[in-house]
Amino acid sequence: ASGKTTTLNAISLFIPREAKIVSIEETREINLPHPNWIPGVTRLGFGEVVADKVVGEIDMYDLMKAALRQRPEYILVGEIRGREAYVLFQAMATGHTTYSTMHADSPQSLIHRLEGKPINIPRIMLQALEVISIQATARVRGKRVRRCKQIVEILDIDPKTKEILTNEVFRWDPIDDTFIYSGKSYILEKIRASRGMSKEEMMEEIKRRVKILMWMVKEGIRSYKEVARIVAEYVENPTAVMKRIEDKDGAK
Repeated sequence: ASGKTTTLNAISLFIPREAKIVSIEETREINLPHPNWIPGVTRLGFGEVVADKVVGEIDMYDLMKAALRQRPEYILVGEIRGREAYVLFQAMATGHTTYSTMHADSPQSLIHRLEGKPINIPRIMLQALEVISIQATARVRGKRVRRCKQIVEILDIDPKTKEILTNEVFRWDPIDDTFIYSGKSYILEKIRASRGMSKEEMMEEIKRRVKILMWMVKEGIRSYKEVARIVAEYVENPTAVMKRIEDKDGAK
């Protein structure tokens, strides 16, 4: 009810259009317009039980192993619950971009769940996790709403204490319903360095993308296909998209 899958769907619209994507779910909820998207859904078995498994059953673990054989660029898992998480973290450690959800109300409880049974992810593998978004339902001015409470980066493991080092990038302020930026994102810094951009260029690029998103909100563009189309157009020709938006705004 906190909007985890809705957020997963929304974020996935920013995946490059031609990327190869494999999704894994128990119930089909992910919906993407990408032409190279391969959706996978679990299947119940039938008949006798062999090696603790019903004949014909296909579970999340089976789908996860099959996904890696297809050499995807992106792997989306509807919800992490069991042993499939170990294969997912192996994929993350070998360079696959992965998005997933699970039930947790803080970064600490998320780490506790990942390390505990039945998931059992070793702490050293948790370094492959880069960003955590904590979702929650809340009441704002008498209305029940969904909000992103925190955006937290996983940085490293302290060599002495073995504690996981984190950086909170954004926090939601429930008093005035705003989002507070901490002033530092290590992930953005890594992206900036890898692309050879100055800090000013990075900030200008972020401002342009914010402007596009705000324009889509203002214009009532809510179809996932239309949003993905505009995102893809911006990737191909950012100048043309920005000019079109500015021309439409100027004509009003």
